[in-house]
Amino acid sequence: MTKRAVRILAALLVLPWVAAPATAGGAGLPDRLGGGRIGVQAQAMTPELREHFHAPPDRGLLVTRVEPGRPAERAGVKVGDVILEAGGEAQRGTWDLVRVVGRAPEGEKLPLHVLRDGKSRTIEVVPEGVATPWPDPQGISEWIERGMQMGTEELREHLQEIERRLEELEKRIEEERQRRDGAKRT
Repeated sequence: MTKRAVRILAALLVLPWVAAPATAGGAGLPDRLGGGRIGVQAQAMTPELREHFHAPPDRGLLVTRVEPGRPAERAGVKVGDVILEAGGEAQRGTWDLVRVVGRAPEGEKLPLHVLRDGKSRTIEVVPEGVATPWPDPQGISEWIERGMQMGTEELREHLQEIERRLEELEKRIEEERQRRDGAKRT
């Protein structure tokens, strides 16, 4: 694999965690590590946690941290809530939340269907920052597998397209950072 291909692959695998939270908040900027666009961290649940929190056996992410002053806190999300759905999609793993929050349009309400104290409720959170279409991990592995079967020219074209999209994403992130830095100064 060429250095360029390794850089692109590494960016695809690492960028969601650089520009998003460490666990599950979604797209954000590197100065917001840990909470992404909504300011929440969540974890997948064990069968014992599902039983304790009365969560269904097939979905649910346990909220383990809510950052003060961020959109999730302002909307009323609390540590111990179980996120069953985000944006109408069942939440089975932390990647699900990263993907849904990451692509939620800026300034639009994102409904979170949560379980709190055995009762379900919907909380609307407005993500901060620019929406970013995160790659699906299954799609990445399929892309790598397909890449192994492609011819050199076809693979080169795919890598060029990914590099173009990464450069576009880096530009959007930098523009958002500059916009926020400018807003902080005024």
